[in-house]
Amino acid sequence: MLKLFLAVLILLGVAMPLDGCSGGGPSPVMAIRRLSTLGKKTDAENSSIDQGQVLDLENSLDRSIAVGEEFKVALESNAGTGYEWQCLLATDPFIAVDIPPETAPVDTGVVGGRVRTIFVLHGKSVGTVKVPFVLVRSWEKNVAPSKTLTLTLTVQEATAAPK
Repeated sequence: MLKLFLAVLILLGVAMPLDGCSGGGPSPVMAIRRLSTLGKKTDAENSSIDQGQVLDLENSLDRSIAVGEEFKVALESNAGTGYEWQCLLATDPFIAVDIPPETAPVDTGVVGGRVRTIFVLHGKSVGTVKVPFVLVRSWEKNVAPSKTLTLTLTVQEATAAPK
């Protein structure tokens, strides 16, 4: 009877950790990591990328900025899928976009986890422009983007733009 009990314990000790690998939810180790980081800022949140104003773009929207103002647009994707965010704005008289964009991991310690792509935009002159962002795999040609977001920017004189 004792041998049977020990055999069951050993079997459960091996099978339970493997349960997280079969799509049955996170492994106990990952669950403990997530619980231990609740309420704490990740390395990406503490990095210099987040200094200043960052607009987390999840849906297309409109925004006003001032001439000479710089701000960042952050978009999230999963690194392991091969998809990356690209800005399709060619040279524009109203804004400038720094190329290449900055990147920072969201899920630190997770290979192929979420990544923030951060585009730095600068207001150059008064006007309105639509800035398209697309989620694509760079090696796939003639394939529609997985997702498209448009940021409509109105660049105003420095004293006219709302903060």
